[in-house]
Amino acid sequence: MSRLRRPRNQAVLVFALFVAGCAALTRAHAPHQSFQTPSPSDIPDDGYKDYAGVIHVHTTYSHDAHGTFEDVVRVANAQRLSYVITTEHNNLRASQEGRQGWHGATLILIGVELSLPDGHYVALDVTEDIDRRNKTTQQVIDEVNAQGGFGFIAHPYFKKAPWKNWSVLGFTGIEAYNVSHDTLDENRLRLVLWTLTAPAEPLYFSLLDRPYDPLTKWDELIRRHGRVVGIGSTDAHEFHLMGLKFAPYEDMFQLVQTHVLVPAATLTPEGVYGALRRGHAYLSVELVGPASGFQFLAETDGRVAGIMGDEVALQPGLYLTVSLPSAGAMVLFRDGRPIASTIAQTWHVPVDTAGAYRLEASRHGKPWIISNPIYVRPPAQVVDSPQS
Repeated sequence: MSRLRRPRNQAVLVFALFVAGCAALTRAHAPHQSFQTPSPSDIPDDGYKDYAGVIHVHTTYSHDAHGTFEDVVRVANAQRLSYVITTEHNNLRASQEGRQGWHGATLILIGVELSLPDGHYVALDVTEDIDRRNKTTQQVIDEVNAQGGFGFIAHPYFKKAPWKNWSVLGFTGIEAYNVSHDTLDENRLRLVLWTLTAPAEPLYFSLLDRPYDPLTKWDELIRRHGRVVGIGSTDAHEFHLMGLKFAPYEDMFQLVQTHVLVPAATLTPEGVYGALRRGHAYLSVELVGPASGFQFLAETDGRVAGIMGDEVALQPGLYLTVSLPSAGAMVLFRDGRPIASTIAQTWHVPVDTAGAYRLEASRHGKPWIISNPIYVRPPAQVVDSPQS
């Protein structure tokens, strides 16, 4: 994957950012516990292939973006992304013009971001326009599902369009990290000034922060609904002004990616959508470090009992196993509360309590990888198997 532009003095800048950002990952300090640290060779193969992509991208098919569809294709191929999902505002014109499909080495899928009275909703795997103006938010979600699609509550804490109705049902998940609104919108003046005067990489690195409010809401929704999928979204628009690009795709696509885990060597729309529906996915900030190959799985007796997104039965000898591409600071959450932390590349944690377990990893005090949960249930409550 290509990297952002690197100035000669970047090492000094990044070192300064590292020193300033070496705080703990979360405000709530997780107890540090020493568990078994297996070698990477001891971690069983989960049978899934990791495909990295970008979700929630706007082009000139939307009224407020200057980047073109061709620009998205060019950047996606240059960065070797497996897939991109564009989500234009309230229209499926790109799909209706036959633009969904393979463009070079990248699979381009087309969804839609619907502007509703209660906020914005990203609908995927839909083929027909939805009359959002004459429907309630719940009716729009129901219509998306009736088309065989599914959706995510977008940028729930965006100041101009926060999500207002948390009583709705039938949504698949939430944008656990919308980099445009959770990070860049909080620093617009700084972003403009730095874009005009400084290289991109140290700028964006300095802006990165853990999305506390969306993650807290995600955990709350899991406790309420039992299973809710979290994704990372760029909400990339790319603006052009006086010959300059602001928040260009080249940069935005490295700030957050969603990796889907698919049990197939060939990627298909069904493979991407199936992984997102089930939560067989994790989000990453590639600017902090490459994340492909990350594993978070449940195992017992050396065999895989489930991966992120799956329900597994609580049983004797159950472990959660983590493998990072390189060493990082890890925090394990159960039902939204940090329960253990370590600094390592691999981690082996025994489980004796039911709950929704998810993993966050950071490097240099910056968010790096956020997994979907593994749902550990009492045996009678497990309703599916990891491979179904």
